[in-house]
Amino acid sequence: MNIKVATAQKQIKIGRDVITIDGVKGDALLFRVMINKTFKGYIQKRDGEYYRIDGSDIHNLIFARICQAMETHVS
Repeated sequence: MNIKVATAQKQIKIGRDVITIDGVKGDALLFRVMINKTFKGYIQKRDGEYYRIDGSDIHNLIFARICQAMETHVS
């Protein structure tokens, strides 16, 4: 079983939700997103913008707030 180990964890509080964002080891532009300790999917930074990876279950409004926070907290 091959498991990707996360690096550089960030937590963001949006309303009552706690969003945990982990960098994925081996890909500096891929991030694992958990909302209230439930895995919701991956986001990726491409050409200076963030995108949800197909199959991600991240609500549009939460995704927009994550993108704002990422620009502030993640280089």
